[in-house]
Amino acid sequence: MTAGSGDLDKTRQNVQRTRAELGETVAALATKTDVKTRLRTKATSAAGGLRQRLTQAGQSTKTTATQLARTASQKASQRIKPVTQKAQKATTAVRGAAKAGAQTTGKAESALVTTARGAATKIGGSVRGKPLPVLAAAGTAVTLAVVVYRRRRRH
Repeated sequence: MTAGSGDLDKTRQNVQRTRAELGETVAALATKTDVKTRLRTKATSAAGGLRQRLTQAGQSTKTTATQLARTASQKASQRIKPVTQKAQKATTAVRGAAKAGAQTTGKAESALVTTARGAATKIGGSVRGKPLPVLAAAGTAVTLAVVVYRRRRRH
C-alpha cells in the first residue's frame, strides 16, 4: 500500500499543480478576452500621454510668447526715443513760431486798427462838415440797388 499511496500523493500534487496552472491560464485568457478593460487601460494611458504633451506644448508656447513680447517691447522702446525727441523739437519749434506770429500779427492788427480809426475820424469829420455829398451818394447807391433787384426779378 505504500507504493500505491505514494503514487496517489504524487497524483494529487500533479492535479493541484495542474489546477493552479489551469487557474492562471484561465485568468490570463479572461484578461485577454476582457476587451472593455483593455480598452479602458489603453485609453487611460493614451490620455495621460496626451495630457503630458499638451502641458509641454503649453509651457513651450508660453515661453516663446514671453520672449517675443519682451523682444517687441525692447524694439519699441528703442524706436520710440528718437520719435519722441523729434516730436518735442517740432513742438518747441511750432510754439516758437506761434509766439512770433502772434507778436507779428498783434503788431499788424494794432497798426491796421490805428489806420482804420484815423480814416473813420477823417470821414466822420468830412460828413459832419458837408453832409450833402454823402447823402447824395447814399441815395444813388440805394436807387441802383432797387433797379438791379427789379431787373433780376423779371428774368
